[in-house]
Amino acid sequence: MSDSNNWQKKWVKTSKFIVAYLVAAWTFLQFIDWVLTRYQISPYWVDILLWFFIGIIPSLLIYFYHQERINKKILLLREKIIFPTNIILLAVGLYFGFGTSDLGATTKEVKYIDTEGHITETTITKEEFRTIIPIYNFTSKTKDSSLSWMSRGITGLLFYDLLQDKSLSPDWSYADNTIDKVIEAKLVSSFYVDGSYQKNGDLYEITTTIRNSKTGKLKSTKTVEGTDFLDLIDQISIYIKGEVSVATENSLQHIDLNVKDFISNSLPALEDYFNGDYENAISKDSTFALAYLQNSRRNLRYSQGKHEEQALAEKAYELRNKLPYDLQMEAMAIRYLAYDRFDEAKELVKMQLEISPQNIFLNNLLYGIYGETKNIDDFFTTTEKRFNTSKSSYNLMALANASLAKGEYERYIDMVNLYSKISPNNNYIFPYKLVPQILSGKANDAKDTFKKLNIVHPDFKNLNKVYEKPIEYQAKNKIDSESLKFFEGEFKSENSEAIQTIWVEKNKLLGYYSNQRIQAYIPSSKYTFIGGLPNQKTFEYEYKQDENGLVYAHVRKENFTESSRLYWLWKLDDSIKKAEKYLVNADYKNAEEAYKKAIKTNPKHYYLKNALQHIEYVKEKDSLQLAQQYQKVIGTYSKKENERKRNIFLKNGKLMYKRDGLPSKELLPISETRYMNLSSYKNHYEFVLEDEEAIASFAWVYNADKEEWEEFGSKQNYLLKEE
Repeated sequence: MSDSNNWQKKWVKTSKFIVAYLVAAWTFLQFIDWVLTRYQISPYWVDILLWFFIGIIPSLLIYFYHQERINKKILLLREKIIFPTNIILLAVGLYFGFGTSDLGATTKEVKYIDTEGHITETTITKEEFRTIIPIYNFTSKTKDSSLSWMSRGITGLLFYDLLQDKSLSPDWSYADNTIDKVIEAKLVSSFYVDGSYQKNGDLYEITTTIRNSKTGKLKSTKTVEGTDFLDLIDQISIYIKGEVSVATENSLQHIDLNVKDFISNSLPALEDYFNGDYENAISKDSTFALAYLQNSRRNLRYSQGKHEEQALAEKAYELRNKLPYDLQMEAMAIRYLAYDRFDEAKELVKMQLEISPQNIFLNNLLYGIYGETKNIDDFFTTTEKRFNTSKSSYNLMALANASLAKGEYERYIDMVNLYSKISPNNNYIFPYKLVPQILSGKANDAKDTFKKLNIVHPDFKNLNKVYEKPIEYQAKNKIDSESLKFFEGEFKSENSEAIQTIWVEKNKLLGYYSNQRIQAYIPSSKYTFIGGLPNQKTFEYEYKQDENGLVYAHVRKENFTESSRLYWLWKLDDSIKKAEKYLVNADYKNAEEAYKKAIKTNPKHYYLKNALQHIEYVKEKDSLQLAQQYQKVIGTYSKKENERKRNIFLKNGKLMYKRDGLPSKELLPISETRYMNLSSYKNHYEFVLEDEEAIASFAWVYNADKEEWEEFGSKQNYLLKEE
């Protein structure tokens, strides 16, 4: 037989063996996949075996072709080299590809606190094996403005409903066009959910679409219709779970409530809720537990007032049994935080995050606690872990904050470069390099990025102009812990009860604003620094010094796309904190002495003089006289029918102020007609009396630049008392 025929015969035989091998391997993989699913073992084993079967094909080809000789244990030098090299390279490749993957069970046992406060155990799906579901706002098929709230409403209801299933990680996203949706979704999932809706008479029609996250093309769609809007949401949830192959047994031991069981049945209340008007939502449904919780979240985040914060937290806690389990735990944690019980809140939140690691509300609470305790290491490791599991925009921004606070500048830049390669046409990615470039001292790179930023995004000039000064300043000045110590301190907002803490750690300037994340700041001169990220909200901080060079405040300039807003934050010291503590506890004797000392130390702090004025005023009055004075002003004040009203009322013997949509505040009299409060120093409220009864009220606002009070009433804030 000729060599040509022998060669051809060997290759035909080899091909048959390879085909048989591939069929057998594929059949084996299908069996393994079934076993892993059945017994809830890591699906990574299928991928490992697949690449193993593919990886040894070069050695198998050589073996099948020369099997007669090799079976006689006659190996040539090339085969002695190729066979072990193939195995070694395959092992190294599998190690780097799957070395950090969890190859054990897809579930784990975790401890949690039940609704009665008992610690118990349950089985959950591990974080890395949960199905991530990006959900985008639905669009209306009609121009009916009365239904516009449903765009966010349908998405939000689906998010809360799917959040109950511990095999899922729903991600509520906000991109509004296909390109942006694909850019976001392909980083976290192979698909995304959006859809449309309309109403015909009493009939609601909702079309849900599941799309390929790489192309945006339709994978599946379903239209549901009916007169019960909330029932349709449950139908859509069931459809989504079926399409993404979430097995019923993977739901494990967690209760899946119907939407109407934990959301308001009042559509007008839901409309207010998804429009962000939680007070109106509550007024239409006094048992709307989620509205109380969301309002409590907002008050806690922005430190708008302890009275309101605690009242809302108590109400959310009272109604918590109406909520799914995650939200019940959040209501409990917020209640702890409302009373500054950080240790209990942290323990509760961390335990619940073992069950729901991607829950953004619980993570917000945890990141705020890390800020309160200046715990940068745990902040970084937690955000890194969350991001490695889900590349959602929320996790990306949290890791960005933590990376800058930790000083992981190169890693941050590498991450931005990676995202730029994945989405080369997305010009919203490269600007994120600017901050770490400035902080790491890469002046030339920062200048190039800043130049490109201004060319590509001219509409954001008002936001991005803050970076010009720090680029130049950092290029010419040495930035170290010693030069940054000037900025350290605690600063109290004159608009809320929020306190901003600024400190220096390892040549980094860091800050924490009450109940929010730790931030890294960039010095822009000896007396100023900036914060924020390009194309988003940015901040400029200018420190104010008295004639002795002592810092007494800083002005925070908050920049938006086309405008800016100024806030004053006043530096705190022990004398101020001590005096205010006495005042809060109504210890007027000690408070008077403490405020006199605080004023002497801090003469620029105008509000200290107001507090002393209040103390001196109430010391001259007995409780009956004060009660009579309060009775004169109690009532509702308004200007127009649709104007938000000003309500003055008594609560536990205290005179309270409440503007519709705003948190309540305690009013402290400094005269018969004028009142201050400790929640927003810059605002005073005055009442116009006629025949010993209030007939109107208006406000005074402190102008810190002019160092004087300005009447804020005659034109727009003069409200008449209702009969």
